[in-house]
Amino acid sequence: MFIKEYKIKVILPGEVFSKYKMDTIAYLDIEATGFDMEYDRIVLISLGYYLNKDEFKIIQYFAETPHDEASLLKEFKKAMGSFKTWCSYNGTAFDEPFIVKKMNKFNLNFRMPSEHIDLFRIIRPFYKKLGMKGCSLKSVEQFIGIERQDEINGAKSVELYNEYLVKHDEKLKEVLMLHNYEDVVNLPKIFEVINTIENDLTLKRKEKMAKKQICVLKNSRNTNEPIRALNSQLS
Repeated sequence: MFIKEYKIKVILPGEVFSKYKMDTIAYLDIEATGFDMEYDRIVLISLGYYLNKDEFKIIQYFAETPHDEASLLKEFKKAMGSFKTWCSYNGTAFDEPFIVKKMNKFNLNFRMPSEHIDLFRIIRPFYKKLGMKGCSLKSVEQFIGIERQDEINGAKSVELYNEYLVKHDEKLKEVLMLHNYEDVVNLPKIFEVINTIENDLTLKRKEKMAKKQICVLKNSRNTNEPIRALNSQLS
């Protein structure tokens, strides 16, 4: 198994950082050899978290052989520590059940954090209105101006990993790790989109309330009731 750590700057607007308590969240993404949770293996995990307001740490666990999966999961479990919240992109459908399945398989007695922030699930109902071309992670990244270095997708990563097992080419490992690294390092930045969505919903609630107030005012003219007597209708 190969482990690599990074410390980088991932700076967000102060309002976003404090509003979502970004420094209490574990940011996570996995790569696997396929979608079958019974027979396929987790071969790469990237875990990120804030050390302080601007400094972000990422740890990557890479399975150099097909037998490294249990060791990879043990190390990941240690690093997750006491996090109570974690964040993914479509992880409720893939990452979380895959990890739980494999942890149980190896009797590692691991419990995922109780709260899972799946950014995909939050953005999906709004992506068209926001003007996004699609709702994939890369589409969202492009929408907020993030330019990736990696050029592969999940399907290609499976192909490259199988090739790596044969050739043990370090360049292939670097390509795979870069892809998974960028899947995690960009997650905190997507909270700016979440903040935009929430602010828009707040505006809609205020707009709805304003329309209701106007309606009440119009009714008051017809009934000659004091406006303050109608305020109770707004609560």
